[in-house]
Amino acid sequence: MFKPLSWRNIPTARTLSVLIFIAGIGLIISVVALFYLSLHLISTKTNEIDEHRTALSVQGAIQTSVNRVSSLVIDNAVWDDAAREVYRPQLDTRWLDDIWGAAYKSSNLYDGTFVLDEGYRVLWGSFRSQPFDEKSLDFFGEGFKALINTHSAAQTNEQNITAGITRTRHGIAFVAIGLIKPRISPLQVPGNIRRYLVITRHIDTQNLKALGDTFQIENLRFSLNRNNDSSVPLKSSAGDLLGYLSWEPQLPGAKAAQAAVWDIRQIIALITGLILLFIMLSSAGLYKLAKGETLARRTAMTDWLSRLPNRRALLARLETLSLANPNEAISVVFIDLDGFKDVNDIYGHEVGDRLIVELSRTLRDKVPDGGMLARMGGDEFAMTISGDQASEKASRFAEQVLAMLDLPVRLSERTIYIGASIGIASGTLLECTSTELFRRADIAMYHSKMNGKAQVTHYDAELNSVRERKVAIENEIREGLLRDEFDVWYQPIVDARSQMMVGVEALVRWPRRPAGALPPDAFITIVETSGLIHALGQFVLRRACRDLQPLSDLKLSVNISPAQFRDPDFENKVAGILRDSHFPAHRLQLEVTETYVLENPERSLSAIGNLKALGTAIALDDFGTGYSSIGYLRRFNFDTIKIDKSLAGLVDHDEQAAALVGGTIRIASALGMTVIAEGIENEKQMKLLRLAGCDRLQGFFFSAPMPIDALLQHRQRRQG
Repeated sequence: MFKPLSWRNIPTARTLSVLIFIAGIGLIISVVALFYLSLHLISTKTNEIDEHRTALSVQGAIQTSVNRVSSLVIDNAVWDDAAREVYRPQLDTRWLDDIWGAAYKSSNLYDGTFVLDEGYRVLWGSFRSQPFDEKSLDFFGEGFKALINTHSAAQTNEQNITAGITRTRHGIAFVAIGLIKPRISPLQVPGNIRRYLVITRHIDTQNLKALGDTFQIENLRFSLNRNNDSSVPLKSSAGDLLGYLSWEPQLPGAKAAQAAVWDIRQIIALITGLILLFIMLSSAGLYKLAKGETLARRTAMTDWLSRLPNRRALLARLETLSLANPNEAISVVFIDLDGFKDVNDIYGHEVGDRLIVELSRTLRDKVPDGGMLARMGGDEFAMTISGDQASEKASRFAEQVLAMLDLPVRLSERTIYIGASIGIASGTLLECTSTELFRRADIAMYHSKMNGKAQVTHYDAELNSVRERKVAIENEIREGLLRDEFDVWYQPIVDARSQMMVGVEALVRWPRRPAGALPPDAFITIVETSGLIHALGQFVLRRACRDLQPLSDLKLSVNISPAQFRDPDFENKVAGILRDSHFPAHRLQLEVTETYVLENPERSLSAIGNLKALGTAIALDDFGTGYSSIGYLRRFNFDTIKIDKSLAGLVDHDEQAAALVGGTIRIASALGMTVIAEGIENEKQMKLLRLAGCDRLQGFFFSAPMPIDALLQHRQRRQG
């Protein structure tokens, strides 16, 4: 039941009640003036809407023209015939003239076509059906150069068609560039040879009129200067102002106002009689509006899944603290769940959502008095607390969270193991902004994740330097992959009895880094966390298969990172590399770590089964450093286990390690698995491991990793 006076208790509604009274008096006084104001508003707003619509239409026309040129490049560059012709040692200019050069006379779709090489030099061109003899890009202007500079990496890797606007020597033009390649099959050319197709379409009166007709724009024209307000700037892809596209405004406002005069007079007369009713109804509506506003504000500040405050609410809390006392100490605890993505991948997003709800409830119970817990999104949470003991309370909360996540989480019939990487940043909002405080906590959290997860890190300036160095190395890795700075070295694997080399393990190296060679331990972790491991891993596998393909008596072992193994298309990529390199699958052995296998058993079983179906062998790497369970050795049916050097390297002076190695070898032999011992550094270790029953041995005692040329010489010496 509606109580007219109860809404006075809502502050917003009280304010609005005064405004309604003033508005009612104002409405009575302004009934007559409303007529003239309405006419003016109708005219002005209609003109503004039309002007805005036309401006959007002009921008749409520009984008349509750019897209049209881009489509032309797709149609002509992604074409088997074109790929066959332009990658010949000698270009067939007659074919190019007939196919691309002569098209200008038969259509008005473009006026220039050009073929560029991998260094973006012009190999052939036709402009308005006339031969184009220039070799440099000066003709195409800065806009085109900016397109190349921005998208050269993507172009080289066959990823996209790039289009934009430029000022050529002949005027303003829409331009697009794309790699010429077959429609379906991969581009197969030696080295870094590339051919790019460039198409231009210059702006002229004819195509501007066609665009104007298509988009219903009156008298669309181009000018170097802005002649009136009805115009939009035209910028090149380099950001330079090229000029303006202008049009004649239709000013429909006056026409609409004239047509509505009689109806507006009737409306004004009716409004005059209904003002009092309007005030009453508005008062009732404002009551509901005030309640709805409170609910909407609460909803906007709440995470829909966990029912915790969201990021916006947490930032608002910090701003409130800053206004109240900017000198007060504040601590932010940033929590990122370890393994949450795997929960979603294995059990589905419904289970992931239930896990978030359960963890939110548990975390909320551990928040200290005065603290605020929020879900930042995905698998991230944050807690902020202020006061004299903020840092101590934040640390205690973080430790409680780690202790809680040491225990499995039970969801109905499932038991889920999950951890957390936590970062803490403390300070005042005089020293830094709330956003910077969150950034510091995030950096500290990232440091925890990079150093083994399941730990708490407090932010300091050194962490920022580490983060900056990591970003710098990550960028160097990207550039290094493009500039062929990486190499693959090989460490021999020998037969334990004959001492003959029977295989090699492929190991990535970075010898051609401009700032100096970097050891794998310094960049492999960065490669894995940045997502670049997919590109680097395929490079290693492809290069190793190519190098070892002629050496038919040697088997090849290649390490596979968890990120690669997690890729659902990984098996197909391996099959493709084997097919392209003509490397026999039975000579390839892929090494996986036991940690990922145990954490993702369903995906691991599927991937191992698919890879073994190809004919490849699967080895369990670093055995002896983790769970080392007989049960999962049987379940996953590995072909080989590699005893880690941290265990194999102790057999010459640690009786317990020797016993463990001996037991491992007997178990593996009983399961029909080959045993390789890593890290052999002296003759005594070699003899003990051979006597223990190891099948193969690997380590610096036999040879350090070496490039392929050195491997061939080493092999020849041993055979000779």
